[in-house]
Amino acid sequence: MTQLPQIEIRPGRSFAEIDACIGLQRAVWQYPELDVVPRRMFVVGQAIGGHLFCAWAGDQLAGYAFAIPGMREGHPYLHSHMVAVAEAFRNRGVGYRLKLAQREDAIARGIPLIEWTFDPTQGRNAHFNLNKLGAIVRRYSPDFYGPSASAIHRGLPTDRLHAEWWVNSSRVVGLLRDRSLPSPSIQRTVTVTNTGQSSFVPTSDKLRVPENPALESMLHLRRQLLDAFSQGLCAVQFRAEEPQPAYLLADASSMTGIDFLPAGVDAPVWRKDEEA
Repeated sequence: MTQLPQIEIRPGRSFAEIDACIGLQRAVWQYPELDVVPRRMFVVGQAIGGHLFCAWAGDQLAGYAFAIPGMREGHPYLHSHMVAVAEAFRNRGVGYRLKLAQREDAIARGIPLIEWTFDPTQGRNAHFNLNKLGAIVRRYSPDFYGPSASAIHRGLPTDRLHAEWWVNSSRVVGLLRDRSLPSPSIQRTVTVTNTGQSSFVPTSDKLRVPENPALESMLHLRRQLLDAFSQGLCAVQFRAEEPQPAYLLADASSMTGIDFLPAGVDAPVWRKDEEA
C-alpha cells in the first residue's frame, strides 16, 4: 500500500477550500449541474449553524463533511448532507475521522443528534453507519431526492434511509470506546437481495420502469423496511456477510438515549409535478 501524507482535519472557511469541496463533489457523485451543491449553500450552511470539515493531505483535499442545521419537534439537530472522500484516500479511515469531527462539534454545541441519508442497497454504507458509528435507522423515504441523472444512481429511484446518530447515547459512546456494538434483541431480519419478481415503480399513471435486478432489490427493501418501521422497529446492525447481507432490526422503544420521535417520513409536498 502506498504511503500517503498525514491527514489533517480542520474547518473549511475560505472560498478556495469550498471550491475544492465542490470539485471533489463533482468527482465523487458525477452530478449534473442541476444537482451540484453550490458555493453559496456551503457559505449559508455554516452561517446559520452548520459546519464544513475538510481532510487535507498536505495541499490535497482528501475529503470533506458538510452539515446544515435542522429542527424537529422543537429539538435542534445537524443534517450531515455530504461526506465525500477522494478515491486515492478511501478505505484509510478518512470518512471515519470526518464523522468524529462532526460528533465533537455537535457535542461541544449541545446538539444531541446528527442525521444523514443513505441508499438502502449500499451495504458498505450500511455497515459503516450502523456497525462502525452506532447509528440507528427507523425512517425510509421512497425517491427522496427525485430523479437523478448521476451515473452512480443507475437510473434508480433515490430511495433513502435516514441514519440517526445519537452522539452521546450509551450505544455510541460504548462503541467508540470499546469498538464493540451492543446486542439488543433482534426482532426481524431484512435481507438485501433481488426478489426475482416482476415489479415496477409507478412514477405516474402512464410511466412504468421495466424489470431490472437492481430495481427489484430496492423495491424488496422498500416494502420490507417500510413495514418493519411501521411496526416500531429500527435497524441497529448490518450483517455484511455474503450471500445474504441483511439489516437486523430491534424494538425502537428499547433503545436508550433517543430523546424525541421522528416526524413524517414520506415524500415532500412538492413531489407531484402538477402542483409545481
